Amino acid sequence: MVERKPDGGFACELVLNGNARAEAPTALGRKLLEEGAAKKVVPIYVGEPALGRRSGDLVEVATLAVTSAGTLVAIIDTIRGWLTGERNSPSGSASSGSASSGNGTGAADGTGGVTSITVVMGDDRVEIIEPSTAAEERLVEAFVRRHSQS
Repeated sequence: MVERKPDGGFACELVLNGNARAEAPTALGRKLLEEGAAKKVVPIYVGEPALGRRSGDLVEVATLAVTSAGTLVAIIDTIRGWLTGERNSPSGSASSGSASSGNGTGAADGTGGVTSITVVMGDDRVEIIEPSTAAEERLVEAFVRRHSQS
């Protein structure tokens, strides 16, 4: 179920795929807020700490809960720009045209190791890969149409 907000916004989840560096979710969340695409970004942790362990032991964040500040298109455009930053970074894997190859190196903005981001709204999802293909573009456009208010 997609959670619609009274101001016309919505909530969704963003799943970072690949071997993301620990700072990648924070970097993406910061970018979404800076670009005005999100009002609120909250990390969703992969697991619970074992009994007797501190909550600081939860270091794996693979998903962000995002409350929109505008449109789904703004969130997707911000994601694409953030992923493109990795491709254009000298420390990224420029020779392959894709994200870092799991060696832990990546762009200064924290995108290292993120190969794609899945946008989840209720039971519906679409994967954002940059650079995108024509087929992915059609899937993203259909996803946006399904989740745009009429």
